[in-house]
Amino acid sequence: MEEKLIEEEVARRVEAIVAKRVEEEMEKRKEEIEAEVLRRIEDAKQAMEAELLSELERKRQAELKAQQIKEVQLVDRLCDGDVHRCFSLWIFAAVLQVMLTVDGFDVSQNSC
Repeated sequence: MEEKLIEEEVARRVEAIVAKRVEEEMEKRKEEIEAEVLRRIEDAKQAMEAELLSELERKRQAELKAQQIKEVQLVDRLCDGDVHRCFSLWIFAAVLQVMLTVDGFDVSQNSC
């Protein structure tokens, strides 16, 4: 009888130890899973940001190309077959483009 009580007590204690160990492992895995989910979310966020930046750069380049085409068409229309006028307008357009792309250039400074 006493032996059976001891066996039952040992079984209860083993069951309690096993349950505690399982709970600890589950909590550990939960933290690992949460960390992995957060890492994946951050990776996806960075990939999305990179894609958006790339798309914005492509749009900017396309807009720049369209603007350059408009400028060429405008200068061609203004030339009206006059080679000297055309050359002068192209020089002016090139200088203006350089001036507008230089950092810190102040258009309000009238040096002409």
